Amino acid sequence: MKRVFLCMIVGGGCLLLLSGCAELTNRRVVAGGTMDPTIVFRPTDCSYVLSCLEELQSVRSKEFDLHFSAAEKKLGSGDDRDKLRLICLALNRRADYKQFKKGMEVLARYIEEHPESGQDLQGLKILMDRLDQAKINRWIARKKLLDRQEELQAGNEQLKAELAQAQVRIRELQNQIEQLKNIENIIKNRER
Repeated sequence: MKRVFLCMIVGGGCLLLLSGCAELTNRRVVAGGTMDPTIVFRPTDCSYVLSCLEELQSVRSKEFDLHFSAAEKKLGSGDDRDKLRLICLALNRRADYKQFKKGMEVLARYIEEHPESGQDLQGLKILMDRLDQAKINRWIARKKLLDRQEELQAGNEQLKAELAQAQVRIRELQNQIEQLKNIENIIKNRER
């Protein structure tokens, strides 16, 4: 009877192991009789984007253009990883503003389609919005700077013209002074 019972326990344990319901591991038992917890990491969509961004940070311009156009073509297939890859590429330093805006649009749609994606993608969207605003502010500041530079150049040209006129006037006055000195010398010489 004991043998039958023992065979049933061993057989049941083997059956559980084979079916995947149980896990045979070497877990370390710590003081107090508890086991170390097993940590399972499941990458999030945001971690995929960030790791992709780190992976492609040193890509060359021509390679980047190929990656981006390939990601755009795959975007129509509807695969989530392709969408996340395009978002990653849009954040690359080689992306132009049009590509960056495309990535922002894809991210907004992705968040709408995947509300379960969590707050990490919302945080990424907030960062992208801030980056977009910073780019716009930089362009506005650059435009103002260029406008100011044009004004200063126009003012500089006007001052150069005024300087040229002043120099002509100075030469005329110097000539008049020289003529007056000559007249004075002639008068002094006659009086002698």
